[in-house]
Amino acid sequence: MIALKNNIGSEFVERVRAFFSADGPLSKAKNFEFRPEQQEMAAAVAKALEEERHLVIEAGTGVGKSLAYLAPAILFALDRHKKAIVSTHTINLQEQLLHKDIPILKKMLPVEFDAALMKGRQNYLCPRRLERALQSAKELFTGPEASELQRLAEWASTTRDGSLSDLSVEPDPKVWTQVCSEAHICTQKTCGQNPRCFYQQARKRLLAADLIVLNHTLLFILLGSPDAQQERESGFLFPNDFIIFDEAHTVEQVASKQIGIGVSQYGLRSTIQRLYNARTRK
Repeated sequence: MIALKNNIGSEFVERVRAFFSADGPLSKAKNFEFRPEQQEMAAAVAKALEEERHLVIEAGTGVGKSLAYLAPAILFALDRHKKAIVSTHTINLQEQLLHKDIPILKKMLPVEFDAALMKGRQNYLCPRRLERALQSAKELFTGPEASELQRLAEWASTTRDGSLSDLSVEPDPKVWTQVCSEAHICTQKTCGQNPRCFYQQARKRLLAADLIVLNHTLLFILLGSPDAQQERESGFLFPNDFIIFDEAHTVEQVASKQIGIGVSQYGLRSTIQRLYNARTRK
């Protein structure tokens, strides 16, 4: 049995190494350049995944780090029926992964896989809260805010995914906080079967994905959330998942900020105004 496990591990590592070889499948990609460092990094990642151990890698610019961890992560996730989580610090890197590196691997890897971007719940419009806000617009909003609410209502009927990134103009934060998704209002039980619930539809795509990309901030918010901990039962964010940190030098700073407790004047004022608006006296 031990010999069999070792053989499986060796085969997986060599399969990854072959993918990055000078004449491997990746060599057919446009502008491919064989990089021994990239191949060795990919093999090291594959071995660490096989052995279920931590691995820290520092590599210089031009090595092709993203592909070197994405390919073994995807193959391992599919082989073991796991979910690969990739956490980054910057939006630029997320865009590189989603629009450049992952499309390359979709063409070059000998397997099919699904990848998805994970956004925070408050990035999504909640149709139920929007309907309630429209019904109570006179009590909740001033004139300009009511106009902003109407703009969001019109956008809601045409948006692709109901997220902030699909808005051409960023909404008024005071209005958006009244219509965005909230955990205790939008749940799997209440909204899971609603095709117009943007957050629950996004959640279904995440559950079906083999690879998920998100940022460090969201990751540590979710790790520190009691509600999220109850939902996932095991694993980090999903049952049977594993995490790869890119731009890991920022993890300590982000984690301490998100897991710690902080109070700001703006945050306190915003919370109080949700309970009572001094301008409308309601």
